[in-house]
Amino acid sequence: MKQQDRDFFQNPTTDPDYSVSGFWFWNDLITDEKTKEQLEMMRRIHADNPVVHARFGLQNEYLSEDWFKRIQHVLDTCKDTKQKIWLYDENNWPSGNCSWTITKKEKYREHYLHFHKEKIHSGECYRLENPDPNIINITAYSADGNAMDIKATVENNIINYLAKENIEIYTVSVETEPYEPIGKYSVDYLSKEVFKLFIESTHEKYKEQFSSAFGGIIKGIFMDEPRFANALPWTDTLQEEFLKRKGYDLIPYLPLLRHKNEQAMFFRYDYYDVISDLFAEATFSMIYNWCEDYGLKSTGHLLGEETIAAQSYFGADMVRSYKYLHIPAIDHLGNGLGSLNAKFAVSASLNYGKTRIACEAFGASGWDITFEDMVRISNWLFQQGINLIMMHGFYYSIRDQRVNDFPPSYFYQWKYWDYMPMYVKMANRMMKILSDGQAETEILVYSPIETFWNYFEPVLDVKTGFWENGPWINDDTAKFIDHQFQLLCNRLSDRNLDYNILGADAAKHFIVKNDKLINVLSNQCFSILILPCVEVLTDEMVQLIDTFTSQGGTVIQYHGNIRYIVNKDGQHMHGIKYSLPATERFTEVLKIEDLIQVCRKQLKLPFEIRCGVDEMCHSHSSYPAKIIDPYVHNGERVYGVGVSRYLKDGCRIINITNYNENEEEILLWAESRDIPEIFIPETGEINLPEKYVKDSEGYEFHLTLPKNRALFVICKI
Repeated sequence: MKQQDRDFFQNPTTDPDYSVSGFWFWNDLITDEKTKEQLEMMRRIHADNPVVHARFGLQNEYLSEDWFKRIQHVLDTCKDTKQKIWLYDENNWPSGNCSWTITKKEKYREHYLHFHKEKIHSGECYRLENPDPNIINITAYSADGNAMDIKATVENNIINYLAKENIEIYTVSVETEPYEPIGKYSVDYLSKEVFKLFIESTHEKYKEQFSSAFGGIIKGIFMDEPRFANALPWTDTLQEEFLKRKGYDLIPYLPLLRHKNEQAMFFRYDYYDVISDLFAEATFSMIYNWCEDYGLKSTGHLLGEETIAAQSYFGADMVRSYKYLHIPAIDHLGNGLGSLNAKFAVSASLNYGKTRIACEAFGASGWDITFEDMVRISNWLFQQGINLIMMHGFYYSIRDQRVNDFPPSYFYQWKYWDYMPMYVKMANRMMKILSDGQAETEILVYSPIETFWNYFEPVLDVKTGFWENGPWINDDTAKFIDHQFQLLCNRLSDRNLDYNILGADAAKHFIVKNDKLINVLSNQCFSILILPCVEVLTDEMVQLIDTFTSQGGTVIQYHGNIRYIVNKDGQHMHGIKYSLPATERFTEVLKIEDLIQVCRKQLKLPFEIRCGVDEMCHSHSSYPAKIIDPYVHNGERVYGVGVSRYLKDGCRIINITNYNENEEEILLWAESRDIPEIFIPETGEINLPEKYVKDSEGYEFHLTLPKNRALFVICKI
C-alpha cells in the first residue's frame, strides 16, 4: 500500500477528490451569506465536494444573472476553503429539459409507438377512411404468420381490405404526450438535436460564466435520471439510423414488437439494440465529449437500475450508456439494501474501463432513518464496488413543504448531525482505499437481456414517469428470466462468491488467455462464465465463448437453451445463419445450489473464513415483476458477513463487513507474503493481528468484527 494512501487513511481530510459529496439542494431564496455559512458547515465535517442542485422551492430564477452571481460567490468561497463543487445540469429532474423549456416544443418531446390490434374474421371487410397521418404501419397477420401490408392498399385516402381468412390487424402510430410542466414526460432522449439544444441552453451558459474554474474548483456536471417514459420510444431519425445500422427498413416489421412469429425475436433484438445505441450516443456521448473538451467530468445515473425488466422499460440496454460517463453512478433510495442496482452499474463501469463509480445515496429514507442504518447502507455500497458517495442530500432549507421532499436532510437539520464528522472520515477512507485499483472477482454472469426482450410485452397504456406504481410484467417467461437472474446473483453474493455482470455490448473488451477471460481495459481476470436463462446470443459472444471453452474455460449454463444467434449488422433478418456455441463443452445445471457447488469446486479463493459466520442472506431474494418509478428500498436487509476483494499497488484488500446487529468473531485465513495488516475505517487505525499461524501460502488469525462495520485486511501478493 502506497504511503500516500496510508497517510490519507489516518488523516482523510486532505483531498476533496476523495470526499463525501452532498447534493446541496438550493430550494429557497439563495443568498451569499447563507451559502457561505453552509459551505463552512460542510467544511467542518470535511464533506468538501457538494453538488449544487436547483430544487423544488427555489425562489431565484434558474440560470439567470442572479443565479450565476450566487454560483460565483460559492466559487469565491471555495477558493478560500479549498473545497470543490459539482454542477447539476437541471432544475429538478429528469435532465435534458432545461427547466421544462425544451419540452414545450412537441418536436423535442419523447415520441413513442402506439399499437392497436383488431381481429377480422374471414369474409369481413376492414375499412379505414382518412387514416391518421401519424399511422406508419397497418399490417394483417394470418394464422400461419404471413403478413400483408394493408396500408399499401390505400386509394383515395380510404383503405378497404377483404379478409380471405381470419386475421389480426395491427395499426402502428407514432404518438407524443401534451406538454407537462412538472417533468412526468420526457424529452426525446434518442435525439442528438435535442441534446445539442440542451447543451447550448445549459452547459454553454455555465461555460460562458465559469470556464476558468472548469477542471479546478468545478469538477464536473451531474446528469439525473434520463429515461424513457414510454417503453417503445421513437425519434424522427430512427428509420434512417436503423436502415444504416441494420441494412433494412424497420417500418414493415414494427408490429413484431407486439406480435410473435419466427422473425419477431430477430427484429426485437434489432429494435432494442438500435435504440440502446441511440440513447447512449445522443443523451450521454454528446455531454461526455463536451465535458472532455472543457476539462470536466461527466457523472450521473439512470432510472430503473434494479432489474433487467426495469432496464428494458426505461432504457433498453441502458448499461451501455455508462461508457459515456467519466464517473458512472446509481441512485439508491430508501433505507433497504440487497438489490442488484449497484452490481449492474459497477460491473458495466468496470467492463468499460471506469475506475470511479458513484452513488446518490440515502434519499427518501425518511426522517426516522438512524445513523446506523446509513452506515449499513454505505458499507454495503462499498462492498458492491461503489467508491464515491454523493449524499441525498444537504437541504438548504426545510421550510414548509420542503421538509417532505424525499427526506431526510443529512445536513445540520438532521438529528444525527453531530455524528457526521465521524461518518465522513470513515467514508473518505473507504473511498480512497477502494479507488484506482481493480476489483478481484473470478466469475462473470451474462445478462440475458436479449432473451428477455423476446418475451417482454411492456404495458403501453400506463405512462411511467413519477408514478409510484407502474405496470406489471405480464409474460410468464419474461418474469421467470428476471426472477431467476436476481435469485442467482443474490445467492452468489450470499455465498461470498463475488462476480461481475457482463453485457454483450462489452464483449469486445474481453480476450481469452490461458483459459481465462481477461478485460483488456480493467485487467480483470475471470475463470467462470455463467449463462442464466439464455436463448439468444450475439455472434461476437459465441466466438468469445467458443475460444474460452476450447482453452479449458468453464461455462455454466443455467436453465438455458441457446437457439438464436444475432449479429450487430442485422444480417439475421436476411436469412444468414450463425453457428451455435459448442454447448457440449458447457456444464449444465438446473439448481442454483448445484451451480454454487461447481463454482466452489472450480475456484481456489485467496481467503477462507474457517470459523464463524462465513456467508450472508437476503431478506428479499428478488424484487417484484413490476416497473416502479422510482424504486424506494424500504425494509430489505442483508444479514451475516460479506467479503469482497480489491487489488491495488501489489496488495489484496479484503473488505469484510458485518451486517449483523451483534459483534462477530471469525477465524480468517488469507493468502499473503507478509503478515496482513488490519485497516479500521471507523478510526483510521492500522494494526497487526495479535496472534497468527503462518503456513506456506498465508496467515490464519482471529478477527473481531464490530456490529454493522467493515474492516480491511491488507495482504501483500
